[in-house]
Amino acid sequence: MVALLVVATFIVALLIDALVRRARKGKLEYAKVYKPVVARRAPGFPLGYFFTPGHLWLNLKPSGRVQLGMDELIGRLIGKADRIEFKKPGERINKGDLLVSVIQGDKIINVPSPIDGTIEQSNFELEESPTELSENPYTKGWFYLIKPTNLGGDLKDFAVAEQTKTWWSKELNRLREFVQSHVPQPALAGLTLPDGGLPLDGVITHFDQKAVEELEAQFLNQGAKGKN
Repeated sequence: MVALLVVATFIVALLIDALVRRARKGKLEYAKVYKPVVARRAPGFPLGYFFTPGHLWLNLKPSGRVQLGMDELIGRLIGKADRIEFKKPGERINKGDLLVSVIQGDKIINVPSPIDGTIEQSNFELEESPTELSENPYTKGWFYLIKPTNLGGDLKDFAVAEQTKTWWSKELNRLREFVQSHVPQPALAGLTLPDGGLPLDGVITHFDQKAVEELEAQFLNQGAKGKN
């Protein structure tokens, strides 16, 4: 009789263990298949760079050259660019001249130069990987290395360090209002970032040509000579 009770207890224990294992396995599989989607972080900026009113950044090199690119606010708004058209090394540029054109679908975003100088190096690798413009704007997403001719005069109009924080906050608000007034509300619902409160990634696909031109005028052409 005692032996039967021992065997019965052992069998019950095995059944309980099997049920527990099955339950745990089910939970693990559920977690693996249905893990939550994490929203992208809010756009940011490095404090050691200069930022122009036209949303370009400048990184001063010890040689006196300037590495230049587009900030993450506009880069994320453009999203996955299809093509980027560069100027060639050796070309002379003046403040306000066309610096680079970013093509996204049927949209062409023209970016003016914030400085005078000579292009010494163009980041043609960005033509092969244009997504770096939005994903790694301050490292791999740069446009040019430029030898400036009037940098001392230009820098006074640019923000750096703590100044950038104040400017960035204002631009976030301005860009938020701009996007909300140029994109249909149903589209905005799926593009708003919880942590930044700003529709960004690829939202330019919802713009018409007039909105793109207004974006250039209100954000990219600011501070450029001869531009409104």
